[in-house]
Amino acid sequence: MFNVLSYIFSYRFFSKFNILFSRLISLSLYRELKYAKTVPKFQFPSRIEGTKYIKIGQNFAAGKGLRLQAISKYIDQNFEPSIEIGDNVTINPNCQISAIDKIVIGNNVLIASGVFISDHVHGETDYSDINMMPAERRLCSKGSITIDDGVWIGQGVCILSNVRIGKNAIIGANSVVTKDVPDNTIVVGTPARIIKNIGE
Repeated sequence: MFNVLSYIFSYRFFSKFNILFSRLISLSLYRELKYAKTVPKFQFPSRIEGTKYIKIGQNFAAGKGLRLQAISKYIDQNFEPSIEIGDNVTINPNCQISAIDKIVIGNNVLIASGVFISDHVHGETDYSDINMMPAERRLCSKGSITIDDGVWIGQGVCILSNVRIGKNAIIGANSVVTKDVPDNTIVVGTPARIIKNIGE
């Protein structure tokens, strides 16, 4: 039956359903978010959790497969998370942004596909729960994440807790950011390190 339908209806026909679902999801989330300046653009499918802890500025666009989580409860733990996203932020497909503490993304930020941003890990920092299954370990954060204005985050980047990425910084593809990144710098690698200073 599906083979027959694929001959009758073109790809363009089915893509219109995706556009419709995306529009409906965006309007629904606009009403549920803690704050949004304008209707954000989410693509279907996306997974958004903890909307009452999420603020989004104007002209926001996210590709399909976004996982945006403000986690307020995990097993027996309770949190007061916060995710704040500024104006003119674009997030490409298949990214994950997850907070139990606080994640702030400034204005005019571009995030490439497959980026992971999380302010927490599974397990105590002293490894006292190392014999437990990872999924059963408590969630722990070393601190919040701040991404300042004008930052460009490359494909497959991982940004971990207690980090500030300075204004206009560029994070090279597949880098792992574990320490602060100064303004106007390019960083690459695992862990990320400065390779160039740019502008003022």
